[in-house]
Amino acid sequence: MHIHTLQTQDIDDVLKVQSSAYPTHLLEDADFFHNRLALSAATCWSARDAQTGAMLGYLIAYPWDGSLPPSLNVPLQRIPVQATHWFLHDCAVTPAAQGRQIGQRLYQTGIAHARTLGLHSASLVALETAVGYWQRLGFEPPANPAPELHSKLAGYGVGARYLQRSLHS
Repeated sequence: MHIHTLQTQDIDDVLKVQSSAYPTHLLEDADFFHNRLALSAATCWSARDAQTGAMLGYLIAYPWDGSLPPSLNVPLQRIPVQATHWFLHDCAVTPAAQGRQIGQRLYQTGIAHARTLGLHSASLVALETAVGYWQRLGFEPPANPAPELHSKLAGYGVGARYLQRSLHS
């Protein structure tokens, strides 16, 4: 397996991986991925099979302010100027590649890069089925969540949780 920064020519493959990993109501469109790559291409990654070149998974992340998660499938105008936070927007692996530590490798690559950028903390929205996985990686609910958090999470589905962790541990 090879991990590389995601390129615009990878977006068709990203859409295929995404549709194999998520229910229809969580799918984001090509414009969303183009937007995130235009703003922070150096923090988005793909994993490809070393022999076939097939995309096995991807990670979309970017510097953020850490207050609330961005909305699904909504373009951003810019990355916050005072970003000290790494937001892991999406990490998906094809069902056929599950169990090969691809998601873990993408996460490790992304978080190592976030640390080199000097970012201090990380957050993500965990779908209900993945909350335990992310908690095992050190993510926890915020101590004092913003009042608007509940409405922000509604688009992610029942049981979705906003989780955070320090990048210094």
